[in-house]
Amino acid sequence: MLSRRIGALAPVMLVLLGGGDGVASTAPSLIAKWTLDDGAAVSGVPGMPDGRVIRATAAAGHTGGALGFEDWSTRNYLKPDPAAATRVVIPHDAKLNPSLPFRVTAWVHPAADPVYMGGIVEKGQGYGASYRLLLLRGLKVEGCLGERHVCVRSASPIGLNAWHEVTLRADGKSLTLTVDGAVAGSTPIDAPPKLASTEALVIGDRFTGRIDEVSISND
Repeated sequence: MLSRRIGALAPVMLVLLGGGDGVASTAPSLIAKWTLDDGAAVSGVPGMPDGRVIRATAAAGHTGGALGFEDWSTRNYLKPDPAAATRVVIPHDAKLNPSLPFRVTAWVHPAADPVYMGGIVEKGQGYGASYRLLLLRGLKVEGCLGERHVCVRSASPIGLNAWHEVTLRADGKSLTLTVDGAVAGSTPIDAPPKLASTEALVIGDRFTGRIDEVSISND
């Protein structure tokens, strides 16, 4: 009986190894996920909306397939046309404004330095956004949170034409950016953020390259 109970608990625990000591931690609870396979943005979590793929193209992914994007502002510098944008648009759902702690993760394969910034995952725009995960000019990654627009930026740029895992995590005390499993930057959160954007969640707007495995989870 005891062995059965231990076996039942195993799938919801992670063991993080460091310095030779095992430290148990509860596994994140998945809120939403889009694998972006086969040129589509089908929700991997029942009850969450699928995404509408706008001109993004099927491409090889970090795992399986991915979607390829192109920054519309590079096509015509004199008269850039937002109607030429490649992006994925996921309709608003209240669960996409999660309670803290939570994290947003995506695999990115940038093919060009953004002219201004490339949107990886954005729930709203500017100061009204709930959260934004961006690739800035100079290939540094930035994450922003809430109406107070608390932001954290990676100290170093990421490389072109290679896959990178980027994660923005908010735990109520700090906003932390992780790149390829290592902390790339962190900043304190002085007051509880308000995550209230009713705009769509958008993947890949003004980003040039491939994006794969976008997920949101409560820690």
